Amino acid sequence: MKNLIGKIFHGFEFIDLIGEGGMGNVFKARDLELDRIVAIKVIRTENNRSFHSLKKLRKEAKNQAKLIHPNIITIHELIEINSSIGIVMEFVDGEDLASIIRRKQRLDFPLIKNILLQILDGLDFAHSHGIIHRDIKPSNIIIRKDGVAKIADFGIAKSVEDFESFTTSSKMVGTLFYMSPEQISGGKISHLSDLYSLGCTAYEMSTGFPPFYYQNKAQVIYAHLNEYPAPIQSFRNDFPSSFNKLIFELIEKNPKARPKSCVYIKNLLKIISVEEIKFQSFNTINKGNSFFYNFIKIILILITILIVYLVVTNVKINP
Repeated sequence: MKNLIGKIFHGFEFIDLIGEGGMGNVFKARDLELDRIVAIKVIRTENNRSFHSLKKLRKEAKNQAKLIHPNIITIHELIEINSSIGIVMEFVDGEDLASIIRRKQRLDFPLIKNILLQILDGLDFAHSHGIIHRDIKPSNIIIRKDGVAKIADFGIAKSVEDFESFTTSSKMVGTLFYMSPEQISGGKISHLSDLYSLGCTAYEMSTGFPPFYYQNKAQVIYAHLNEYPAPIQSFRNDFPSSFNKLIFELIEKNPKARPKSCVYIKNLLKIISVEEIKFQSFNTINKGNSFFYNFIKIILILITILIVYLVVTNVKINP
């Protein structure tokens, strides 16, 4: 695929390779007709069978093209490149969230909150159009240089109507570290599955790694189905406890126990602030020093009693 650089297909000049993934490579290209920079994701030839036919891929692209939103990467069209398929989309000058986490390890709470609010806006718009992403993860979230967050790769998303015929016996869609229990077990997938994956993503932004970070796939699967990760406060003390509570609600095993919508989560997230962190820190300091303060108080009382005793004794001795 890398030999596409410098070539022209359907009026698009391939400039550079900007990303490589399991499904294909992403190129920076120039739309010669409209004189604009675009991104083109070229689906690997061996993966074309997973879409069954070009007709099905075009149907999915048509669904995704409905999603015109500031926090979703826009799809323009499909093109054929030799024996492969190219998805022409909006070019975003920025960095994916996975790279940012690798570079910074852990993100500050205000930044996490800002990113989550934007992603929730994009997801809410997609869900309202009957589209479920099914693969929300840090590498599918692009942060533009001006701070705008955009959801990428709705390439495996489908209309809700299509889910009735979907079974995971043939293929498990999504990425294992962020995959909801119902995706793993072959249960019914809904917008709540995206919220679970978003919870896993939020946990990684906070701690530097996904909630169930094992090398063995079987362990990861078992953990998604049966375990809960350590609270964020186990790794850092500068986070609101209510934010930790929200993440754990998002990654509930039972979809019905999760928050019901992106709007509901946004409303909860908006009222969580750094002021809560300061209050927690104050309480922690007070609790940690309570023994010290009580000890000092007792010493002062004893000193006062001693002074009073000495004064009274001295008065009696020297009337």
